[in-house]
Amino acid sequence: MDDSNQIRILQAADELFNTRGYKSVTISDLAEKLGMSKKTIYQSFSGKEEIAAAVMESVMGRIADRFEQMEPGDDPIAALRSTLTQVKGEIVHLNPIFLEDIQKLLPDVWQRVQEFRVHKIMQIEHAIRAAQQLGLATEIDARLATVVFLETVQSLIRPDSLARHGFSIHEALDALIDIFVSGIAKRRTD
Repeated sequence: MDDSNQIRILQAADELFNTRGYKSVTISDLAEKLGMSKKTIYQSFSGKEEIAAAVMESVMGRIADRFEQMEPGDDPIAALRSTLTQVKGEIVHLNPIFLEDIQKLLPDVWQRVQEFRVHKIMQIEHAIRAAQQLGLATEIDARLATVVFLETVQSLIRPDSLARHGFSIHEALDALIDIFVSGIAKRRTD
């Protein structure tokens, strides 16, 4: 199995899935985009489902890397803000149609996404609790705040949610991150 072919296939699939959705992309579409035969694709992957799973694993890996780099240290609030801002790029890249297709058509992949999400909830909660222990965060319920934040992110990435109001997903996520982190942080009195 040629790693360079796998990488090329995954990059092209990522682009096609996040442009047209999983359901609307065929192996023939992928082969045409890559200028390679379907046989070459099947030498690297068993089919479209395995390719979609690998694309999602890659995205989750990049998000996980951002969280692994988060070092709460002396200022968990700043670390959380920085991490969420970095993760925003990955979230914005994911087309809601692709995610909906995965949820409906690839339940095993969707289950993995949900498990991943639970793990990220725990990491965000941990950062909030670390900030609370240092006296830098309000005594808000860390789990509730995290779940509300992530559910809001999910509602914002729907294609029709922001366009009718004239805002981009980037603007909305920047505002949400600011509201979330600022709402958790204790105001410093001088």
